[in-house]
Amino acid sequence: MSPIPRPLFASALLAAGIALAVPNALAANPKSPKADIPPPPGMNDPGVGAPAQDAARPDAPAAAPAAAEDADPLAPLPKPDARLVRDKASRDAAANAQRIAASERTTRKQGDDTVEEYREHGHVWMIKIVPQNGPTQTFYDNDGSGRLMRDPREGPVSPVYYTLYEWK
Repeated sequence: MSPIPRPLFASALLAAGIALAVPNALAANPKSPKADIPPPPGMNDPGVGAPAQDAARPDAPAAAPAAAEDADPLAPLPKPDARLVRDKASRDAAANAQRIAASERTTRKQGDDTVEEYREHGHVWMIKIVPQNGPTQTFYDNDGSGRLMRDPREGPVSPVYYTLYEWK
């Protein structure tokens, strides 16, 4: 008996596999499982279980459910208020300039940076860091707690600068 060439054997095996698979696929349930899915809601429909929002205040938090068993434990929490809070003095440029003029100012060098401290009644209320290269950074004590925060006028993001290449 002569051996069967490999390509011919592979194609015969493939044809036999297809011949066995096609009748099984046709005998399967012709009804698609997607036929049970309802059509999408209309454009103005409120949707499934949409909470009723107060039309006067869209940013108001949703009302708490009456009973604890009605609460969905997987429901998302309301988003926290992330707006910047600024006190009146930091928004008023004239009042800020007047406060700077009335403050005791101390300047010192720290490495290549110049640090300016502004004090009122012995307490530091503002620090300006002026680097040799880069933008000036300003920190305020807005609430008198002694904790220095970034200048709210600079926004919520602090820029980061990297030197990729330099030559002399």
